[in-house]
Amino acid sequence: MFLSIFSLLFFQCVEELEIVDEDIDTLIEDILVVEATITNELKRQVVYLSYGKGFSKDTISPVQNATVRILNDSGEIFSFVQSRPGKYLSESPFQALQGIEYQLEIENEGKIYQSENTVLPTSGNINRVFAEKFTNDEGVDGIGIFVDALLSEEQVPFLRYTYEETYKIIAPLWTQFDMVVLDPNFPYDFGLIPRAMEKRVCYATNASNDIIQNQGIDLTGDTLDNIMVRFIPRDNPIISHRYSILVNQLVQSNEAFAFYQALKKNSTSNSIFTDVQAGFIEGNIRNARDREEMVLGYFEVANQSNSRIFLNYEDFYPEEPLPPYFINCDFVTAPQPLYRARDRL
Repeated sequence: MFLSIFSLLFFQCVEELEIVDEDIDTLIEDILVVEATITNELKRQVVYLSYGKGFSKDTISPVQNATVRILNDSGEIFSFVQSRPGKYLSESPFQALQGIEYQLEIENEGKIYQSENTVLPTSGNINRVFAEKFTNDEGVDGIGIFVDALLSEEQVPFLRYTYEETYKIIAPLWTQFDMVVLDPNFPYDFGLIPRAMEKRVCYATNASNDIIQNQGIDLTGDTLDNIMVRFIPRDNPIISHRYSILVNQLVQSNEAFAFYQALKKNSTSNSIFTDVQAGFIEGNIRNARDREEMVLGYFEVANQSNSRIFLNYEDFYPEEPLPPYFINCDFVTAPQPLYRARDRL
C-alpha cells in the first residue's frame, strides 16, 4: 500500500499552505489516505484506507470500521467489508464495464468522502513479458524484466505496472538433524535428532511497492515495446534458483497517469519542501461537506491484463557461481570442555 508510505507529498504551486513546524505532524496524521483501483477483472476488488504518516512516526495508522461502497450510474451498489485493519474487500466479485461511470464513497468518523465519477479507459493487453541481461545506468549488471504492450494505434498509452515475484530459497548450510540439549548442567551435553520437518527449501513472495509507469508514448505499429518493470542485480539471491514474476498492466486515464506520475516524482525528490511555496497533490476524492479538507488519494478505474514468466540464474549466467546467500552463514565452535556433542541416532 504505497500511498500511505509516501505520507504527505507536495508539488509546485497548487495551493499555498502555511505550516508551522510543531503543527506538521498533526496536520499529516489527520489526512485520509485512499488507494482504490478497480479493474475489468472479475474479482473481489480492494480499497485501502489509512491516515497520513507523520515525520515522527514509524508506523502507518489504518482506518478501521469505515463504510466503503462503489456506486455506478446503472444504479448498482457494491459494498465492501473490512478484511483486516485498513483493507476493505468487496463483498462479492465484480468487474468494471465499459461505458459505465463509477464513484467511490467512504463514510468515516461522521464524514462522507466521494470521488469524481470515473469510467473504464480503452482496453489494452500485455503482448509479452520477457527477461534479458541488462546493465543499468549505474553500470550494474543484472536481469531486466520487460513488457511489450499491445494497444490500438489511436490509443495514447498511459500505463502503470505492478508485479508479484516468487522465488525459491535453498539453505546453503543445512543438515537433516537438530541439535538438542541432553544435559543442561555444565559441561553441557548435546545430541543430534532428526528434524521434524524438512526446511531446507522454501519459497517467498513479494509484491511491488513502487510506482512503475511507461516513460514514453511512441507506438511502433500497435505495440509499445521494451518497458522495463523490474531490474534485478545479478548478485541478488532471489534469482539464485527458480524465480517467477507475475506482471500486471493497468491502462490508465490521462488524469490517473498524471496523479501517479506526480506522486512518484515528489516521493523520490531530495526535498519535500522547496524554495517555491509547496502545494498539496490533489486527487479526485473530496469531503462531500467540506471541500477544503485535504484528502490524499485517487479512485481509479483501469483495464488490467497480466502475464507470468519463470527464469533460472543458469539461463543467463551458465556455469558461474550463484549469488551470495541472503545472510552470511558462519560456523561457530566452542572451546572444550564447554560441550560434548553426542550422536544419539
